[in-house]
Amino acid sequence: MSFRHSLIAAALGCALLAGCGKDEPAPGAAPAEKAMVATQATAASALEAQVKAFRNNDLKALLQASVPPAELERIRADWEKQRAEPISDEDRAEFAESWGKITAPDGVDKIMAEVEPQLAEMKPQLAGIIGMGQGMATMSIQQSTELSDQQKTQATQFMNGLSGWLGKTDFADPALMRKALTALAEGLRATGITKLDDIKALSFDEMLVKAGPAVGGVKNALAAYGFSLDAIADSVKTEVVSETGDVAKLKVSYALFDAPLSFESEMQKVDGKWYGKDMLEQIEKAKAEEAADAAAGADEGADEGDDDSAGE
Repeated sequence: MSFRHSLIAAALGCALLAGCGKDEPAPGAAPAEKAMVATQATAASALEAQVKAFRNNDLKALLQASVPPAELERIRADWEKQRAEPISDEDRAEFAESWGKITAPDGVDKIMAEVEPQLAEMKPQLAGIIGMGQGMATMSIQQSTELSDQQKTQATQFMNGLSGWLGKTDFADPALMRKALTALAEGLRATGITKLDDIKALSFDEMLVKAGPAVGGVKNALAAYGFSLDAIADSVKTEVVSETGDVAKLKVSYALFDAPLSFESEMQKVDGKWYGKDMLEQIEKAKAEEAADAAAGADEGADEGDDDSAGE
């Protein structure tokens, strides 16, 4: 999966549709476009625009605030390229088994009938599994060669907050599982999508709109277990630490299960708009990797052509 595909997948996991303002747009400018220009005025407001889009499940606004227009167009082109690919019967069957199963009128009941015995079996082992997972995650953070000391501290603080939630949540409770599955099913049904062909028929912008209710369903499913992504988003506060030319450093504060946490984020201005520096670097890295893969493929093709000529 390319980084641009991952961007879509990640964004699908964190965004809903925000309502449009009622002001009359100026000639040639849509309300959403005017709002985006306004929210990009400073590094802090640019990050706040991303958080707002996340909070409102507005996937289009999230992507617009997160990546430059040229990259957004490449994501759009990738989507259209995928739409042109044929759907196999196996793909349709897999989609029906996952999406179709949970969105069926009796889908939640059938899934619960399957998982309740598994939940009962897992319950005595759950504390040990969670503890082992926490230990492995903490060790992975400390041993990481890619994270700075500050990032390791931030990641550890996040894990500590997460650990408190994991420790007090009964993930083996059938009632909670049913509540979460019901919330997810309602979100998926709200998209109106019933089969894989429905997704293939959507343009990029239509897909972004359809994604909103689905992501809302994911959020509500997590909230059933006491993990509210919206509450975290609502608690976010940004403060400019420094700004030099086209680079700014922000302090981002938020609450995770009532525990105050913070981290620093660098922003970079591109064509008059602010974007996350890490995101821009990841985009450039992905472009370089894709170019290298394309060049390697071309070289292999040339070598095969030379071998064929030599054999004649």
